[in-house]
Amino acid sequence: MKVFSNLTNIGSSGNDNKRALMFIISYIRGYLLRIIPGILSLIVVDLIQIFIPKIVQRTIDLLSQESFTISTINRYTIIIIMLAISMVFIRFLWRILIIGAARRIERDLREDMFSHLQSLSFTFFNSSNTGSLMALMTNDVNAVRMAAGPTLIGLTDIFFMGTLSLIFMFRINVKLTLMVVLPLPIIVFIMIKFAPEIVRRYKKVQEYFANLSKASQDAFSGIRVIKGFNAEGQELNRFGNECERYVDANISFIKLWGLFFPAVTLLASVSLAILLFVGGKSVIIGQLTFGEFLSFSMYINLIIWPVAAIGWVFSILQRGIASASRILNILDNKTEIDEIYNNGINTGYGKKKYIISQSFKGRIDYRGVWFRYSEDKDFILKNLNLNIPESSTFGIIGKPGSGKSTLLYIIFRLFPFEKGEIFLDGINIKNISPSLLRKKIGLAPQDPFLFSDSIYNNISLGNDDLEMEYIEELARIVQIYDEVKEFKNGFDTIVGERGITLSGGQLQRISLARALAIDPDILVMDDALSQVDSSRELKIMENVLNRMKGKTIIIASNRITTLMRCDRIAVINKGSIFEEGTHEELIKLGGYYRRIYELQSFEGEVG
Repeated sequence: MKVFSNLTNIGSSGNDNKRALMFIISYIRGYLLRIIPGILSLIVVDLIQIFIPKIVQRTIDLLSQESFTISTINRYTIIIIMLAISMVFIRFLWRILIIGAARRIERDLREDMFSHLQSLSFTFFNSSNTGSLMALMTNDVNAVRMAAGPTLIGLTDIFFMGTLSLIFMFRINVKLTLMVVLPLPIIVFIMIKFAPEIVRRYKKVQEYFANLSKASQDAFSGIRVIKGFNAEGQELNRFGNECERYVDANISFIKLWGLFFPAVTLLASVSLAILLFVGGKSVIIGQLTFGEFLSFSMYINLIIWPVAAIGWVFSILQRGIASASRILNILDNKTEIDEIYNNGINTGYGKKKYIISQSFKGRIDYRGVWFRYSEDKDFILKNLNLNIPESSTFGIIGKPGSGKSTLLYIIFRLFPFEKGEIFLDGINIKNISPSLLRKKIGLAPQDPFLFSDSIYNNISLGNDDLEMEYIEELARIVQIYDEVKEFKNGFDTIVGERGITLSGGQLQRISLARALAIDPDILVMDDALSQVDSSRELKIMENVLNRMKGKTIIIASNRITTLMRCDRIAVINKGSIFEEGTHEELIKLGGYYRRIYELQSFEGEVG
């Protein structure tokens, strides 16, 4: 992240618009070596444009003199052609430099946003909308790019072309200049008058675009449910309503913004009318030459763009500031696990180095852990104490909502816990780099996510250099090899979005293979084979136990067949450990575990 690391200098309080502007400037600073030469090139083009009317004026005035010859007009014609050619090349140069820098700023901002979003905990994503985030990554980033590039072009033209045109016009005739430019300051007044309303309406446009993105994302992700319940018409109405709101917001914005350019055109026409009326009389009575009159009209045409650019730049800048404010609202969400990934230094209450490289034996101790997903929710884990021995197979069972999955996920520091401590091999996990934890602990979740990519790439996620033989070995361990080989493209088969082309059991087995691919010191299986039939599950567990021999395996499941082989089993109830022991010991206790065992035995699950 090239710029985001410096955001702390911008601050998080004070005027939001000022902070958003400073945010944009912080990205511009990174490309000053491109932008400054680009602006200088633009100034050169402006200077050439300013001098062309003077050459035309001199040429026209020479026509009335006896000394005028064909060679004179040829000379001035060649000069104008050479200047025009120079403008073409220099204009190309400043476009490459300034617009190119703006595109690079757009790239950096997207990368910074993506990197920051990846560093946020699950808590943020539980309360955020994917469609809104996608809108920020597209529309809002594009608005910031416009503010960082085209705005600089407009400002340069306003200050240099506008100022120089006025200077040359004053040199021709002060009184005529004052009369001609008299209507133009009205544009500045209009701009100031409507500024707050323009920002408000543009923010509304962006909000409705986010809602539209959300509706699209929901519809595409849930297309099977929509079709299954014959709800296409309902979803079409919902999407149509969002489209209507977005269009209405855009029209409301355009109505206000649309006043600027008609106003500029009107005022420019008024200025030309004044020139024709006053300037024409001055030519007739000899106070103004025809060459001066013609160059004066050319300067008015030149000054119209800088005046029009005032409104255009203002609008683009306001849009960029509004979008930057929305982006900052996301970037202000601090990572709940603070880590600077390149050097592993925690900058909490003082500098403390993370452990960033180490192998683990796999002993895990929970000591009085309290956890809830947000402050307005009840605690999921309540003063939980649990010891998982190293090199053991440990099982966890409990009712739905008892905290089984939460108990596992907080080991990865995916969620922060409020009170208590967790130790890995006697080391507080808060002192271990989250990236190290996730490299050394393999996770096979109950509801796996597969990317719309090949089976090979899904298994080798995070490990780009794995050999095909290794992937095939893992596939045999999880009993998916033969099924994959039956696919036309084998391990190169694209699984579709979220693995839609695979069955639930296939998804879980590929996810388990992915967890094994990192060769973890600890393997966590969160009901990872719940959609696999019991006989196949027994074979897979036997293979996994052999693969992970001498390492720690934690298995959360409600299948007794899965837990029977565990060295120890804990029963969790309402966020606390309710029972603990071996399979035989828990059967003798006659509690929850015994009841589940008897129920599954009656149903034929347990042989």
